[in-house]
Amino acid sequence: MILINQLISAILQVVILIAIPFIFYLVKEKRVKGFFNYIGFKTTENNVFKYMAIIFISFLVIIILPYLYLYNTNSLTYTGFTVDAYKQYGWSMQTILVILIWAVIQTSLSEEIFFRGFLGNRLFEKLGNGGNIIQAIIFGGIHIVSVVGKGILPMVIIFLLTGGIGYALGWLSRNKADGSIIYGWMIHAAVNIISPIVVFMFLI
Repeated sequence: MILINQLISAILQVVILIAIPFIFYLVKEKRVKGFFNYIGFKTTENNVFKYMAIIFISFLVIIILPYLYLYNTNSLTYTGFTVDAYKQYGWSMQTILVILIWAVIQTSLSEEIFFRGFLGNRLFEKLGNGGNIIQAIIFGGIHIVSVVGKGILPMVIIFLLTGGIGYALGWLSRNKADGSIIYGWMIHAAVNIISPIVVFMFLI
């Protein structure tokens, strides 16, 4: 049941966050064709893998100490279907599938479509790098809710970490990947897969 609930939750989030740019595109362009290209769901011929590796490794290194601080100060709370699955089934196939659905579809895919593919690309077209900064600020800002009431420092840490990765993924998309979100999606998904694994193995 947890797996089904996670799948439904993931699908709903993707549908909602793809519906907004779809309606915007439909009203503006008066057509459906070209929508996936519009949100950056395309590949590039550029070799972006070294930039992907740099962003991925750098983020993992940077996040270690802030993450430990947030944990040791009880600023992080672990809830959701991934936690429920682990507590009920341990390291089972169901738990792994729940983590994968949450990490690859619900969070990384939906957020890359909306923040980098739709919002980031539109802002970049109008404001250049300033547009990327704006989408990163918005992306960091929505993640602050996870630590509201825990103090100013945890809020600043979460904002900088999520805003920073949001900026890096936006930079990768616009400057190295011809506006594609696929490569940022891979990084985002990988980080989100590692995160609950580390939490379950060492912190819970």
